[in-house]
Amino acid sequence: MRLKVSRSKNSASLYVTKTVYVDKKEKTITVEKLGTEKELREKLNGQDPYVWAKAYIDKLTKKEKEAAGHIFIKRSQSKLIPKGDQVSFNGGYLFLQQLYHDLNLHHICRSISERYKFSFPLDSILSRLVYGRILFPASKLNTCQLSKTLLEQPDFEIQHVYRALEVIAKESDFIQAELYKK
Repeated sequence: MRLKVSRSKNSASLYVTKTVYVDKKEKTITVEKLGTEKELREKLNGQDPYVWAKAYIDKLTKKEKEAAGHIFIKRSQSKLIPKGDQVSFNGGYLFLQQLYHDLNLHHICRSISERYKFSFPLDSILSRLVYGRILFPASKLNTCQLSKTLLEQPDFEIQHVYRALEVIAKESDFIQAELYKK
């Protein structure tokens, strides 16, 4: 960052500018307008505005450099990953989760669960089935297994999926009616 002084007939304005590269072209942007020379002299009680502005710009530059620090993660290629440990997770369903909640499917599942009073999480099962059918179309068993690779781990077993499918089939008209209202 640097100081730019724009002089006119009656005053001089001080600006903090910075050079950035956009599409392989150099572009100068104004970061902050400090004010006119006269305003700064009044504000700084007679102190030289140019000296103050240079010190202020040095402080801003230091802050920017600290914020843009590099992070190094050390990895060892020879270290083995223990069998059964999961080190990568699938986060592709997160945008679908927003749609799922926008359609209020979680509220629909809650009202169905209150009517039937079963112990398995219908909302979790339905959401995983929806995400699975869109992201990785597969059988119900494979969808249940693949949902274990998502960021949020499932809290149900495969038998819960089959029980939930019976309830979803019975309540399909209710689910469609609620979705149509939305």
